[in-house]
Amino acid sequence: MAVGTESTNGVDHTGPSDPKGPTGQLCNWISGLSLEQIPAETQMRAKYLILDGLTCALVGAQLPWSQKAVRTILDFEPSGSCGIWGWDRGVGALSAALLNSTFIQGFELDDFHHLAPLHSNALILPALLAAIDHRSATHEAPTITGKAFLLSAVTGYEVGPRVGLALNGGHMLSQGWHSGAVFGPSASAAAVSKLLELDAGTVESALGTACTQACGLMSAQFESEAKRMQHGFAAKSGLFAALMAKGGYKGIERVYEREYGGFLRTFSQGSGKDPQYAVDELTKGLGAEWQIWDIKIKPYAAMAGTFATIDCISALQKEHPRIMEDVTNIESIVVELGEAAFKHGGWKPQRPLNAIGAQMSASYVAAVQLIDHRVTPAQFRHHQLDREHLWHLVDKIVCIHNQNFDKINPWRQKVTIKFQGGERDDLVQQVEKPKGFKPPLSNEDILHKWRDMTANVVDDARREEIEQLVLDLENETDMKRLSGLLAGMTRSPIE
Repeated sequence: MAVGTESTNGVDHTGPSDPKGPTGQLCNWISGLSLEQIPAETQMRAKYLILDGLTCALVGAQLPWSQKAVRTILDFEPSGSCGIWGWDRGVGALSAALLNSTFIQGFELDDFHHLAPLHSNALILPALLAAIDHRSATHEAPTITGKAFLLSAVTGYEVGPRVGLALNGGHMLSQGWHSGAVFGPSASAAAVSKLLELDAGTVESALGTACTQACGLMSAQFESEAKRMQHGFAAKSGLFAALMAKGGYKGIERVYEREYGGFLRTFSQGSGKDPQYAVDELTKGLGAEWQIWDIKIKPYAAMAGTFATIDCISALQKEHPRIMEDVTNIESIVVELGEAAFKHGGWKPQRPLNAIGAQMSASYVAAVQLIDHRVTPAQFRHHQLDREHLWHLVDKIVCIHNQNFDKINPWRQKVTIKFQGGERDDLVQQVEKPKGFKPPLSNEDILHKWRDMTANVVDDARREEIEQLVLDLENETDMKRLSGLLAGMTRSPIE
């Protein structure tokens, strides 16, 4: 029997290469985690988080860029047994994970971790359901229960942010990395490894193979439709890594802590941080402090770094409705942001602008709130993106980096509005943390978002059945039923 191998009832179970190292500790925790170890309120929050992910997926499935991705992949990918959500077609497991993740990321409506920026549902749910469809089609395993699915999802929700925190969280965005696409393969690989009931040694191989596929450039946010797909690359990579590990394919050992070519050391090169990375974040409070509570739900259809700007303007509109209604009298607007938000969203948009660029720009989103009093998918329909009066406002908005915010509160933002003629005093509003942070969206808020956003996308009976299944996951006996409910054509929310 190999070193590090234990035998139970004639079945060999391998442990990680270094059980006391951070990678080994994480792998042992993933392999050994049970639903009973997860607090009831954490399980409940996970179910609502899953529901929000499906909200975003169904809203995103028939967007123009989603349609383009599906049709292109169907041109070169053979049909398969894994469902494309919101469509009546199937593809192979890896392409299904890629496409369904792209839908969740399709309209900047999905969850985000505010300390280690990534979009967990786009990484985890597509990989898990593709794995379920694949295993069902190959008759490889008995049915997957809702309990097993919930346990696997929580595993992914936990691992992804920890990897992100070890790489200094939001600083990765400031460095130009699409942070969620870098942290993401670990999250999806961990979730699928749990679903496949891999032992700790095999989990180590899965994480090692997942990490070597990590990448993502934040320049995709300006005009590239690939921004919608980069979490999909990570979901696909994690699924691939777990399936390969299950087949016996050896991955990188001790992948997080290795000095030469290790994940943390390599991705943190040039970070300017001291220490360069924080390997202890992988395991600190593991099993006691649950990362799911730092996963936030979006109330707006825009990049999270713009939310405090939206809230500043919204507050001024409520406090000074008459003055704020006459936007033609505005001379200038200054938006002050912390470093990550400024580098992510403080750039100056120019025409022509597509929806992805508009949703990433603090200036554009500020103008949308001023004109429309809301930031929802409807504001980013194609014909809305070139409104003359909106662009007239965009030209008056300047974003600046306030370095004091970096030291005090990186989520703080401030808006100062100056009016023409000098007859009115400047209006100033500062927000410490935006809506969705403080207070976070409640479970009831998430349920309202689900019902409101999907009302014109899927029929009532189908929507109600999905809702009931997800909120009663612990009693679901076959998760293929959810796959079936997600399949079938949906409608676009912007047509």
